[in-house]
Amino acid sequence: MNSMLVLLGTEGCHLCEQAEELVLLVIAKYSTELALNKIDIVDEAQYLAAYELIIPVLCHVESGQELHWPFAEKQVQLFVTEILG
Repeated sequence: MNSMLVLLGTEGCHLCEQAEELVLLVIAKYSTELALNKIDIVDEAQYLAAYELIIPVLCHVESGQELHWPFAEKQVQLFVTEILG
């Protein structure tokens, strides 16, 4: 079973698009054990209240760990490595 990463963002957010491309690149290069789901915070009131000023945010569902923008490939790789142990 894959571990789930969630990218919190919103439609039309160019930083969110950059973050998604970066995360997908890291997953493709380093891990077949991860899957990515996107959540549009506008559609989820609890996420909108908590994250509207800090998106994009990469979250690991099982551990609750978060990686806040700005991040680079190396930071995403370290985040993934930590998650997978």
